[in-house]
Amino acid sequence: MARLPSGGKALAVVLALVLAGAATFAIFTYVRGIEQRAFEDAELVEVFLAQETIPAGLTAEAASEAGLIIRGNAPRATVPDGAVTSLDQIAGLVTEDRILADEVIVRARWVDPAQATSVLEIPEGFEAISVEVQVPPGVAGFVRSGDQVSLVATVTLPGPVTTDEDGTVTEEPEEVLSRYLLQGLDVLAVGQRVITEEGEDGVQESTAQVLLTLALQPEDVERIVFAIENASLWFTLLPEDAEAQETPGRSFDDLFE
Repeated sequence: MARLPSGGKALAVVLALVLAGAATFAIFTYVRGIEQRAFEDAELVEVFLAQETIPAGLTAEAASEAGLIIRGNAPRATVPDGAVTSLDQIAGLVTEDRILADEVIVRARWVDPAQATSVLEIPEGFEAISVEVQVPPGVAGFVRSGDQVSLVATVTLPGPVTTDEDGTVTEEPEEVLSRYLLQGLDVLAVGQRVITEEGEDGVQESTAQVLLTLALQPEDVERIVFAIENASLWFTLLPEDAEAQETPGRSFDDLFE
C-alpha cells in the first residue's frame, strides 16, 4: 500500500482542517441568519394606531387633531402591508370606512374626499356583521373588500345520552367536528388592528387581529353569532366564480380517510 510522503500528509491534514473550518463557518452563518430573521420578525417597529374608533368620512388632519391617531409599536411580522409611516401619506384624505380602535393605520383605508362613501353598500335582503379573528384564521390578511370567503367552524358536540330499561343513564363521549358553516360570503370591508396586552413578568405582548365585515341573510346572522360564541372559526378566501362544495366535515374518526 502506497504511503504519502511526510509533506503530503501535512498537506492533507491542513486541507482537512481548512474544509472543517469552512463547514463550521457555513453552519454558523446559516444559524445566525435564522436567528437574525426571527429577531427581525419579533422586532417592534413604530406604526400609527387608531386610539379610538375613527368614523367614516373623517379627514386625517381632523382625526389627528382629535387625538384619534397615535404613535405605537407592533411586531414587524404583524404590521400589514401599506402601514402608514408618516401622516403626510394620508394628508387631505378621508376614511373610506370606519377604523376601529387599535387598528393599524394603512394607506388603503384612506381615499380622496370625492370618492368617499359614508355607508356600506349592503345588498337588499342582507345585513352587515363584523367578525374578528386572528391573522391565520383571517387568511393572513389577504382578504380585501369585494372578495368572497367561506367559513369553517370547529365545534364540540355533546355525546348522545341513552337510558336503559333499569334506569341506567349512559352518556357517550363528546365529538369534535370541523365543517363548513357558510360558503360564498361577500366581504363588505376589511380592517386589521393590533391588540397589546400585558403578559407574564409585565412584558407587553402584541397580537394582530383581522376584522371582516360580511353581508349575510338574517338566518345566517344568527348562525354566525352562535358560532362566534361557541366555536372556533377559520375563513378561506375563494377564487372568482367559486361554487359551494358539499363536504362531510371532519372529526377524529375520519380525519385521515
